[in-house]
Amino acid sequence: MSRSRQGRKKMDPRAVWPQPVPREEREEVLGYLEARFGIPSSTFEGYELLRTAKNYWLFVRTPHLADLQRLRIQTAGLLFLRKVSEYLKPTSAALQRFGHLATRNVVELDRLTLDRLRLERKIPWEGKVEPGYVILTCEGRIWGCGLHLPGKLISYLP
Repeated sequence: MSRSRQGRKKMDPRAVWPQPVPREEREEVLGYLEARFGIPSSTFEGYELLRTAKNYWLFVRTPHLADLQRLRIQTAGLLFLRKVSEYLKPTSAALQRFGHLATRNVVELDRLTLDRLRLERKIPWEGKVEPGYVILTCEGRIWGCGLHLPGKLISYLP
C-alpha cells in the first residue's frame, strides 16, 4: 500500500467487502470459539460474520449491509480470526473485546513472565491448558493470543 503526499494510505483498488458467511460455516467458526475458550456462540448474535480469503470479520448486524457493501473500503468491522494453515487464530483485538467471557485455555502470567515472553517471543512453559491457541492475561488484563505447545509458550502479541 502506498502513501499520498499527505502521508495517508491510498486505497488499494483491489479492496472488496468481506462476504457474509453461510449459516453452517458461522456455526462451525463460533462453535470453535465455544469449544476452545468457552465463549458462548450466543455472544455474537448481534454481529454478522464476514469472510475474506484468510480472515473472518465481525460487523454489527444491520439491515443496511447490502447498501454498505457498495462502498469502497479498506476494512470492515473487527478483524476477528485468521486462518493459519487449517487452524483459526483469534486476533488480539477480538480477544481483548470478548476474551473476558472465556472459561477455558486462559493463561494468567505474572508481570516478569509476560515481559520475558514479549521480549523472547517463545519461552519454556508448563501449564494446565490444552495445547493450541490460548488467551494471554496478566494482572487480570487480556493482552492477546499465544500458542501453547508441549513445554513452551509462544507469543502472538502485536
